[in-house]
Amino acid sequence: MSVQPWEPPIARLTGALEQIADRLDGLDRRVDGIDRRLDGFEQRMDHRFAQVDARFAQVDARFAQVDARFAQVDAKFTWLIGIVIGTWVTTMLAILLHR
Repeated sequence: MSVQPWEPPIARLTGALEQIADRLDGLDRRVDGIDRRLDGFEQRMDHRFAQVDARFAQVDARFAQVDARFAQVDAKFTWLIGIVIGTWVTTMLAILLHR
């Protein structure tokens, strides 16, 4: 058996393998580009989420301030109710025991 009949198919196979290698190299470059773009996107998203977390921290601090104010209002309202009831009881006792 001679080698000559195998040369054209092997040459075509070699050419096909070179084309596949070239396509894979091009694909590899595209994948690297996509990876870089995704890394940039991931960094931007991390930055945005950090900003959102900071804003939520500000909102939490603001809610704490509002809660403190409501606690002050509750304390003052309790004192006000106590004074009104005390005044009413004193007035009623003065009216009833006046005789």
